[in-house]
Amino acid sequence: MSIANILRALAVLCLLSGFSVPAAAQTIGTVNFAFDSAELDDTARAEIAKIADKLKTIDSYKPTVVVGYTDAVGNSGYNLGLGQRRANAVATALTAQGVPVDRVGLVESRGETDLLVTVSTPERRNRRVNVTLEQMMTACNSYRTVPLSQSSIGNELQDDLQTRLINATTYFQQFQSDGLNTPAFQVAGATREACEIAVAYDMGAFRKLEYAQRCFCNAARLDVALGKIPPA
Repeated sequence: MSIANILRALAVLCLLSGFSVPAAAQTIGTVNFAFDSAELDDTARAEIAKIADKLKTIDSYKPTVVVGYTDAVGNSGYNLGLGQRRANAVATALTAQGVPVDRVGLVESRGETDLLVTVSTPERRNRRVNVTLEQMMTACNSYRTVPLSQSSIGNELQDDLQTRLINATTYFQQFQSDGLNTPAFQVAGATREACEIAVAYDMGAFRKLEYAQRCFCNAARLDVALGKIPPA
């Protein structure tokens, strides 16, 4: 049985079970902060050292993303800035620990959004910076902008392509079964086609990179069509 047929069979199983393949970011570590502070205490520095050691051993094409958060105390504008200062502090500490500068991608703040503990009072668990490996599922206008290079090609990328192929095939078959010729159905078809071609190419094939970029871009467009991520 070919890889494509195996993946179609897996997609059918996913569809029958109501399961959709997730694209959650891989968490490397979390650093917590004192109230209204972006200073790194001893506990935070010890955690950053562990995160840096992990990053230096991970051979991944995905950029590292550093995202700062706050608790719900204070106004949203102030908290957005505080979360950014926390993210910057962690990113700077990671590079000081020997993590290459180009290994760190996005450094941003989400302020008081995405509370781990839904309370309006001070809560240390909400005052955090998450360090993850980006899943690269943001809105995409052109596959050429997808940040993959020839050095990205490997088993990890192949696994991610297969995951996106299964997900797209699941949605395509669901829409097809429901008789819904919607934009999401059309994008699911385009995603399935691009990802199937990308998966089928040998690791050394010149066009594998191009179709991997197309697969990622169309998968992002599918998530926009499904309302999972906002449009660009």
